[in-house]
Amino acid sequence: MKTLTMAVMTMAMTVMAAEPETKGRWKSVAPEAMGNGTFCTRDFTLTEKTWALVFTVYGDAEAKHPLAAMRFEGPWKVTGPSKVEGAREALFEFKKKSITLEDGAAAKNLGMDGCGLVVGQAKDVSKVGCSFVAPVEKYGREFDLVARKGEQLFLGSRPADGNMGSEDKRPTALGAPLAQVK
Repeated sequence: MKTLTMAVMTMAMTVMAAEPETKGRWKSVAPEAMGNGTFCTRDFTLTEKTWALVFTVYGDAEAKHPLAAMRFEGPWKVTGPSKVEGAREALFEFKKKSITLEDGAAAKNLGMDGCGLVVGQAKDVSKVGCSFVAPVEKYGREFDLVARKGEQLFLGSRPADGNMGSEDKRPTALGAPLAQVK
């Protein structure tokens, strides 16, 4: 019986060691090009079971002119091994989505001019969506990757259409690094 208990404990420790340590706050190392003349930064807060992301869109490569900030949050979990070296598969669920318009002139360019946004005020769009931010009911989870390499965290590289809403849309490579905020 003692041998079986030791074997179970060893197996549990091996599984735990395979899970990347992700708890904490993680931010983009540098502004990331979105491909349409805009740039973004990601600011993640991860706990063992929940995640929150502030995704800010900028009109310049230096990230000095914010256009809009989107906040997403919900539960998440590592779901298993990945074919991508050093990564694990993860599932991020959306419970809340909100948008804060930072530049009123940018609303039209971002397709957000019909959403009733007020500059500087966060608006919950979880039920109705706004522009490329779909309602939670329509787009409620993302199939992703997660990997920790030293002091950096990597999630999956987003596809061109941004859709990671089904298992077959899970990224096949890691994206830009996030640095841990201490």
